[in-house]
Amino acid sequence: MNRKRGAARLQHGFTIMQMVVTVAIISIVSVFGVLGITNARAEFRLQSSARLFATYVEKARVDAIRRHAPTGQESSIETFGQGTNNYAVTMDFGSGAVETRTFYLESGLTFETAAKKVSFDWRGRIAEAWVFQIFSDYLDYGVPVDVSGSGDITVGEQHFPDQLIPPVEVTQVTGDVDADPTPAPTTEPTPPIEDPGSGDGTDPVDPTPSPTPSPNGNGNGNGSDNGNNGNGNGSASPTPTLTPTPTPTPSPSPTSTPIPQCVSTISPTSLSLSQSNTARQTGSATLTMTNATGVRIISASLAGRGNSLNIAVGLQRIDGSGSSVITVSTKQGGGNRGVFIVEVSASPGCGSTQQLAVSVSN
Repeated sequence: MNRKRGAARLQHGFTIMQMVVTVAIISIVSVFGVLGITNARAEFRLQSSARLFATYVEKARVDAIRRHAPTGQESSIETFGQGTNNYAVTMDFGSGAVETRTFYLESGLTFETAAKKVSFDWRGRIAEAWVFQIFSDYLDYGVPVDVSGSGDITVGEQHFPDQLIPPVEVTQVTGDVDADPTPAPTTEPTPPIEDPGSGDGTDPVDPTPSPTPSPNGNGNGNGSDNGNNGNGNGSASPTPTLTPTPTPTPSPSPTSTPIPQCVSTISPTSLSLSQSNTARQTGSATLTMTNATGVRIISASLAGRGNSLNIAVGLQRIDGSGSSVITVSTKQGGGNRGVFIVEVSASPGCGSTQQLAVSVSN
């Protein structure tokens, strides 16, 4: 008996509680590891697609400079609005002719800024600075690709903030160049028209023809006319007057008055906001409904699947005609710059969905 008890004391093992705790710890570590790997892969796809897109923008710019692109043959890159994942690049891809090719972002990535076509002139410049936003559905944020007015391209941050440069007022210089004044046109009098008169010193005037008197039919001839007594009265027999038969006027058919259709408008249609200027971090627009009946629910949201703006609806429930103020505020971060579209609508519908373009600069 004592030997059996001693052998039992020498045996080692794990209790059920210890095994449960160990399995739980391994599971938690594995979950965090899988999540970390998934996040890393999503981040890699986002950064890779953004830099590949920036590379094509740079290629289009260099191609325009190399070809000294004439008007109508500029190199360009075009996106097609929120929620899309394709973009078109127009340039010479090596064939000697300008052509357009379509490329796609990786899965789970979309553009979140408004549709835009950026064209580079022969100097490699564009008309105005623009920000493209590439958004990750999994990470729930985007990476900006900035293109400055001079054609410089940056990814993830803004090195050339054109919007922060105040406009330069050019003074008009006058009076420094002697210019020939525009000669005033000389007007010559119209020579009088010589009228070949009769030579008696008076201007001939075309006489006004006298009207020929109409015969009254009361002649005094001696002949007999159709059994008359020879007094020459040539009056004809009177024609009997016919009384027209009155035509009844039809009564107008009643027409139904159409019910005016509900119409919605938004004013203004665009806002320009700034992340750094506190006076311009918030803007508002008014949605107005006319000819509306019944209760409608007002909603406003950012087009696509991004969340780059803070949007608030002043009056969410409107009974009949009325208006509601839509307030839009900026968020900090490079992924929240660009031109975004806010869609404002009513349920049940009142006209078409209104779009508010919101431009957010640094």
